[in-house]
Amino acid sequence: MLDLYSVGMERGLLYEVIVTTRNPDGTPNAAPIGVICKEDREVVVYLHEGSKTFDNVRREKSFCVNILRDPMVFVESTLGNLDSTKFQTHDQDLSIKGAEAFFTVEVTREKLVQRQDHLGTSTLNVVNAKVLEVVKNQEHVHPLNRAIYGIIEALVYLSRIDIVSEDEKKAYLEKISETSRVVNKVGSEDHKKAMKKIIESLEK
Repeated sequence: MLDLYSVGMERGLLYEVIVTTRNPDGTPNAAPIGVICKEDREVVVYLHEGSKTFDNVRREKSFCVNILRDPMVFVESTLGNLDSTKFQTHDQDLSIKGAEAFFTVEVTREKLVQRQDHLGTSTLNVVNAKVLEVVKNQEHVHPLNRAIYGIIEALVYLSRIDIVSEDEKKAYLEKISETSRVVNKVGSEDHKKAMKKIIESLEK
């Protein structure tokens, strides 16, 4: 039986995926969400109140996680206008056509929490869900983790930092600092070590 490790996910890492759910009227909904791989058959997601995904998961107690790298699917899902022709039905669930892989999950635990940040106070639903079925549509699946892209961006800034003006240098350092925060939040130990090396090279 396939599990999350078989589609390239690692325990403890956060991946950028498209979560598909069904609206109350039966129409499909898709949204980009960060999904944490907790175990080989368990995920955790943080859903913000006010979104359709938040409401649909609260009501249905299930959803589908799609692993893909199509930039337009991410954009159109974020803007809320992913065309209905991009969806397909799998048993009772909705997945995205052309996804490298997808898996269906059932909610096992929910916890509503209040979170305060620079944008104000928001309500989050912390959802634990168990994996029911994993479907691979291609042999090699590459789930998106933001850390590697952050490291590459930081290296671009690092390679240019000695040839730019003082103002640009300051902007680059701020970008590298923010990238480091993201990498340490979503990356693996290898990602964190790589980022640490970049920061150390700046301090020399």
